[in-house]
Amino acid sequence: MRRFVHPVTRLKAQGSSTSNEVVNFEDFDNLVSVAWVGSDSMALDVELRTHDGKNTIVDSAPIPYYKLGSGREEVELNLPITNNGVRVLTSCDGGEDIKGALVFTLSK
Repeated sequence: MRRFVHPVTRLKAQGSSTSNEVVNFEDFDNLVSVAWVGSDSMALDVELRTHDGKNTIVDSAPIPYYKLGSGREEVELNLPITNNGVRVLTSCDGGEDIKGALVFTLSK
């Protein structure tokens, strides 16, 4: 098993924004779990989709859904993925600064 970190930083001054990025996981092809480590904000929504963007892995949810701590565990997925990657779509309403990272746990 290995963890991969995908940093996410958005400044309030940037205003509302969206992003659509592919996160690659070298030769790992089983997505075990995902978690958020960082600021606790309702201003950021995250959606996880397959590498090609055609299928939803986790529907759009506010970042606290993924947050570790306060009795919250990682979002368990145990899902085989294609092309050793997932597409991360974010939507930020620009109301506050956001700094943190999505932490993906994968296995071969």
